Amino acid sequence: MDSSQNPAAAGTTPAVPTVNDRMRAAGLSAERIAVHAEAQAIWLDGELITDLDQPAPPGTRLVFGRH
Repeated sequence: MDSSQNPAAAGTTPAVPTVNDRMRAAGLSAERIAVHAEAQAIWLDGELITDLDQPAPPGTRLVFGRH
């Protein structure tokens, strides 16, 4: 693998996805994400999400619903 295929070797770090990024990647529409956010029904590792631009790195767990 050369440096163009390995961000660490190229001296760059991949961007950490946000909650919104991960939800969009999972196939949710912007409208559906807004519905969950307005209902205060998005949790990241047990913490209520109030900012969809909050980092949500791989390995964290997103949960939908009321706790």
